[in-house]
Amino acid sequence: MSKYKTLLFDADMTLFDFDAAEKAAFGIVMGSFGIQYDEEGFERYKKINKDLWDEYGRGEITKEFLQSERFSRFLATLEPVPDADGSTLNSAYLDALADSSELFDGAIELCRELSAQFEMYIVTNGVSYTQKKRFFASPIREYFRDIFVSEDAGAPKPQKEYFDYVFSKIGEGKRSGAVIIGDSLANDIAGGICAGIDTVWYNPKRLINTTDTVPTHEVHDYRELSSLLTR
Repeated sequence: MSKYKTLLFDADMTLFDFDAAEKAAFGIVMGSFGIQYDEEGFERYKKINKDLWDEYGRGEITKEFLQSERFSRFLATLEPVPDADGSTLNSAYLDALADSSELFDGAIELCRELSAQFEMYIVTNGVSYTQKKRFFASPIREYFRDIFVSEDAGAPKPQKEYFDYVFSKIGEGKRSGAVIIGDSLANDIAGGICAGIDTVWYNPKRLINTTDTVPTHEVHDYRELSSLLTR
């Protein structure tokens, strides 16, 4: 019988294919505003966005600054610089992103199987409107008790305050039987360690962990994850 009773699932790149959603939303926005870009340009945007999210995760910037800044910085890399406002592009991007809830193959089956044995919740960074719309439109919605977004918590993963918020909602007594499953060492695994719960690093690309953040478990596919949690 599993030692765990409560599963905290990260959303993007653990269950949801955020790479596909991000690329589609970015293309829609660029096309809507008549901005020319190429694959290299999209990769530049992703790097800018990731760096800003990392700063937000460390508590160095606000979410509002992140959202206004990411497209402004991207536009500044183009020649000539388009006559467009970063905040306006960001709003359009969030609308486009909210309409995408594409899952990885096998995610529905995994969630259906695990929900028969565990209480499950989504724990995710991001904008509340966007993440909740994607989640509630997805077929895995029925398998989860709730979703907790960093914007509502007032703090992002990996900060302790985020997890304190989650357990204040689901019950502090559930902390001892909880485990977080996610693809990010910096956010999910470091956050779980900070919260005092076990962690599962979902690592389908079999990346080498070169950090000091050591997960309780590591799995490479949904089959391994299911076996680990239900054994």
